[in-house]
Amino acid sequence: MERKRICPRCGSTKIIVDAERGELVCSECGLVISKGLFLEGKDWRAFSTEEFIERARSGAPVSPTRTAYGLDTKIAYSKGLSGRSMRMLRRTKKHVRSRKEKRVMPALFKIRAIAERLDLPTHTVEDAAKLYRLASSAGLVKGRSMDAMVAAVIYAACRRTEVPRFLQEIASFFELTEKEVGRSFRFLFRKLDVRIPPPKPEIYVSRIVSKLKLPQSIVTKSIRILRIAREVGVTLGREPAGTAAGAVYLATQEEGIHRTQRELAQAVSVTEVTVRNRYREFLEKVKPLLEKERLEKEKKEEEIAEPVSL
Repeated sequence: MERKRICPRCGSTKIIVDAERGELVCSECGLVISKGLFLEGKDWRAFSTEEFIERARSGAPVSPTRTAYGLDTKIAYSKGLSGRSMRMLRRTKKHVRSRKEKRVMPALFKIRAIAERLDLPTHTVEDAAKLYRLASSAGLVKGRSMDAMVAAVIYAACRRTEVPRFLQEIASFFELTEKEVGRSFRFLFRKLDVRIPPPKPEIYVSRIVSKLKLPQSIVTKSIRILRIAREVGVTLGREPAGTAAGAVYLATQEEGIHRTQRELAQAVSVTEVTVRNRYREFLEKVKPLLEKERLEKEKKEEEIAEPVSL
């Protein structure tokens, strides 16, 4: 009997094969479940999803998000095998996957499923899988909530690859509190010898601008504001998302674009007070330097435009 494949996003079993692209696709929600299943010019035929997967010669690239890094072996059974041969094959298959791989399988599945919903790039997903494998090898996941640990490595991977995702946002996908995920995050990275850089305010700017449908010029101006703010020490010890929101708010004011502090706060899940405080600091310490830069630039442009007297 053919084993049913299940879509990790919607749970549907209506999986179809796109032979043109070499993909498995959920016909209910459109999720591409697997890519790169075959080489062009294949000399075999498949009459079901399972046959297609089993007979394909080229699989997905080696990836830490896959069991045994995608290099595990699947053993096909034949109806003509004797009982003794079947038992031997089953024992062989049982030992193909190590205990270590079996322990991480559920977590890797969750990492891929949640990463799909968060729209994370491949390199971020792979980094999360590597971190979970590292934590599992060090014995740090035993006796702890798998969901909290998976959420923690996803958040860490986002930090390491500079993908703007908030702790609260990731926690909500697991129906956990920010505090629960934060506790697991701190525990893991006190124990692991892994560098987790503090997030930079700049990585949140594009996301804010996109959410509020602001022009691209606001990105450029906000980045300039943050550069000056860093030079004068305004960003030290400040929450990066709130700092980014304050910079974008000042940029919109400078450009004459109306957006409220509440809109900025909601875009990055911080309080209006945080946005207001960062904005006031920028007004006091950054805006005068912005104005100075603007005047110097205008002066240089005038000098270049002046005709040279002979």
